[in-house]
Amino acid sequence: MKPKYTNSARYKCLEYLKKHSVDLYLSYCGMEECDPGHFYGPIARSEYLIHYILSGKGMYQVDGKTYQLGKNDAFIIYPDEITFYQADKDNPWTYIWVGFGGAKAESCLNYASLNKDNRVGVFKCKDELLRCVKGMLNASKLTYANDLKREGFLFMFLSALINENNSNELHNVHDYPYQIYVEHALEFIDHNYEKDIKVNDIANYIGIDRSYLTNIFKKIMHISPQQYLINYRLEKARNLLKSTNLSISEISEQVGYPDPLSFSKIFKMYYKISPTEYRNQSDVLVNASKKGE
Repeated sequence: MKPKYTNSARYKCLEYLKKHSVDLYLSYCGMEECDPGHFYGPIARSEYLIHYILSGKGMYQVDGKTYQLGKNDAFIIYPDEITFYQADKDNPWTYIWVGFGGAKAESCLNYASLNKDNRVGVFKCKDELLRCVKGMLNASKLTYANDLKREGFLFMFLSALINENNSNELHNVHDYPYQIYVEHALEFIDHNYEKDIKVNDIANYIGIDRSYLTNIFKKIMHISPQQYLINYRLEKARNLLKSTNLSISEISEQVGYPDPLSFSKIFKMYYKISPTEYRNQSDVLVNASKKGE
């Protein structure tokens, strides 16, 4: 089916009914400067539909409730439910809308705190949301490249809503199981241990705070992230001491210790032997420190 597209100063709409993605797909989008008292419904939709108010006022009715809405408000319409909405007669609203579906559609809305128990939300990311809808509308020609653009803008639109909702929470929002965060922490350490990184750097990379990272890391790995980072670096150092002719200073720098004296000190504290002595002896050394495990 061809996209339905109208381009005018007052009204733009794109309907794209080919559903390429099972997880999340764009059905249509648009924006409109409504006439005073302009209404839509009562009607049921077959997709999830978000309206975001750029300016003006209006009202929204669903499930026996009426909501008076204005600038920066968004309201959600669920598939197969009867809704009615109308622009204010004195100060009619201008809004953008995005219709979408897919297996992950409802979970995305929940992350943005838009659901049947919370039909309306306030979002200040107006410029970002408008930019996404304009991007979808400008990619109206039916090409594969534009298919990807439209889907990409849909993801960014929902991401903006979710990101602002999370930033408004009084507590930290953690979307994934412990294991996922810990796996990302381990990957970050593996790729960056040679740099002067701290636990705060790991937490910031993942997007959680240090105390939460430390807590879940201990639950999964039975050791603190700080202790794991030290053990990881020292194990790399041991391998380099035995397998290369690099100087102690070079090895120190390669495992994340810019100061070779600090490296030698912590190496000896953990293994009860200096790096030079370790290189010169042939016995397998057992880590003498179990602190933090």
